Amino acid sequence: MTYQILVVDDEPDIEMLISQKFRREIRQQEYVFTFVGDGAQAYEKVTAAIESEAAIEVVLTDINMPVMDGLELIGKLNTLAEPPKTVVVSAYGDMDKIRAAMNNGAFDFLTKPLNFQDLVMTLEKTLKAVTEQKVQRARLEQAQVQLIQSEKMSLLGQMLAGVAHELNNPVHILAGN
Repeated sequence: MTYQILVVDDEPDIEMLISQKFRREIRQQEYVFTFVGDGAQAYEKVTAAIESEAAIEVVLTDINMPVMDGLELIGKLNTLAEPPKTVVVSAYGDMDKIRAAMNNGAFDFLTKPLNFQDLVMTLEKTLKAVTEQKVQRARLEQAQVQLIQSEKMSLLGQMLAGVAHELNNPVHILAGN
């Protein structure tokens, strides 16, 4: 399975660092990274991906960026029907920023400078949650289909019982006479 990951950061070196760290996964097409420089571009990418049914599973976002910051981006993403999991990656490691990100719906939080071992573990944990969510959604859809089918069969049975009753009434009246 190929995971779509959107990286939102206004630092130019972040693309090179992530591309080098995950070059094996990129080459094997496990991960497809897309890089944008601000929250507004990220929101456009996510909504365009939803419209084209090529969902972005994870968004790695900085907090301080031009145009739209990471906290505002998380708030807007969480208004979508199926928002991607968001991991905040920021130089601000203070508890207020962490709390604000988590309260806005972030899945996890990492601090800069990036510890790539932490990034790998966080990304794996996030993608595992994404996969479990997809499995649960598929089970729910399957249960809904089964429920609809059983309801249809129940209605069909009631209708056939009513038709059989209507057919039996005149037959009994004629037989009685």
